[in-house]
Amino acid sequence: MGFILKYLFVCVLLLLVVASLGLRLSFPGAQSDRPVIYWVTDRNPARELQVATFHEWLAENGHVDERGEPIVELRLDVANRDTTKQTIQSVSGVGGDLMDMPGQVMWLFRAMGVIEDITDDARAMGFGPEQTYEAIQPEITVEGRQYRYPANVTVPMLWVNPDTFRRYGLEPPPPRWTWDEFEALGIAFKEAANPPGTPASDRRFILSAVDSSLTQMYRSTGLSILNETLTASDLDDPRYVETLTRLHHWIYGLNILPTPDDVQAFDAAQGYGGVSLQLFNRGQYAMVSGGRWLLIQLRRFEGLGELSVVELPHRDFPNSLIATRAVALYKGSKHPELAKLFLAYLASDAYNELIVADADALPPNPKLTATDAFLRPADYPSEWGVHEAFVDAAQTIAIGRTYSPYILPTVMERIRKDYADQYNNNMIGAEAAARRTAEVTDRRIADNIRRKPELRDAYAADVALQKKIDELKEKGEPIPEAWVKNPFYREYYRQTGKLISEESTHG
Repeated sequence: MGFILKYLFVCVLLLLVVASLGLRLSFPGAQSDRPVIYWVTDRNPARELQVATFHEWLAENGHVDERGEPIVELRLDVANRDTTKQTIQSVSGVGGDLMDMPGQVMWLFRAMGVIEDITDDARAMGFGPEQTYEAIQPEITVEGRQYRYPANVTVPMLWVNPDTFRRYGLEPPPPRWTWDEFEALGIAFKEAANPPGTPASDRRFILSAVDSSLTQMYRSTGLSILNETLTASDLDDPRYVETLTRLHHWIYGLNILPTPDDVQAFDAAQGYGGVSLQLFNRGQYAMVSGGRWLLIQLRRFEGLGELSVVELPHRDFPNSLIATRAVALYKGSKHPELAKLFLAYLASDAYNELIVADADALPPNPKLTATDAFLRPADYPSEWGVHEAFVDAAQTIAIGRTYSPYILPTVMERIRKDYADQYNNNMIGAEAAARRTAEVTDRRIADNIRRKPELRDAYAADVALQKKIDELKEKGEPIPEAWVKNPFYREYYRQTGKLISEESTHG
């Protein structure tokens, strides 16, 4: 029975591939007198302008044929953005030339051998890691080799509606604050904004939610999801237990953050479908979490007034995540050299100016963040003073996610979320959630090492190195920078004086 279901699943996926190819070929003008490359991306209306600007950029930079026309035509493929479709098409030899993908998928596709190592071309053509934010490098490189270039970059912060706080006699939060300060302001806001008798559908909360920022929270205790050598989980730790219990207390104990029932009450009574920004606009939430890209919707609200941005609260170590919607080059592309021109375009002023104008997160090339167009958009004076907060965070406190060659990040995050959800649903305790998260993660790593003998030597060497690191930590001695492969710990130890630089080691 299992074999039949697997066979049926494969057949359905193959039919989807054939159907999507047929759809692509049926597009008006599918036949072209120029080479055509396809960009697998989302349905954002801004993509049409980005494609048109690419063709203009080609002409302006001399990439034209004998008729003076761009030497390649870029077309959008928004029907195959799903990772499953991309996977099947890529291994079948019919993937899109250029593919948007998150960091977790990059690691998967690299392991499958279906995306190009673009390191050398990126340096030669001006879209290398030095042309974007230093903190984003773990998201676009693996073991020093580059596989993607950003189409935009996002740093989650807290958007603040100062008028909502002042309406209840409270001052908005400072740019940087702690868990204790957040909790105190949350209690004060709850009491001031929700007098006795307030119906559930009209209650107000200091923030929509922070569960999506749980990684930032436990990182602020100095803890990462994996150890220094990326060989085992680090979440069986009292600091992770503290993070889980603190967030749970904010939601279910103090109720300064909405429970799932609170959110459903908003939906049922107001008909908002759970759209946090609508509730932020109405004053139901004083703050929402998100990147600069939230401006795309915030700009549609009339009379929203002043906006400000602050960091997510921390316990001891201020930090922020950084992520990207980045583009990889399909190894099976029929026109790889032409497709690389698009990656160079992503680093160009022409493309970055589009991201600056439409507020679709941060432009991939940071030099465009120093312009008046970015800092003080003429049509949106209420945003002046907001944009630089995202740039400052990206350049000072942002750290990319932690990835390991020994376990897929999607698997690791699924395990973490599963046990966090079990804790929040009162199925297990916080200590058990932390312990089981680590146990299952380590078991999956061990399974991978057994199935992939090519990883065994590197894994054994990293485990031996971890023992040396643990010995130094136990003695309270600093750790050589070259030993630390986890980008979070490397930055955390550097800022807390627990790291020995390579220069110091050699000296």
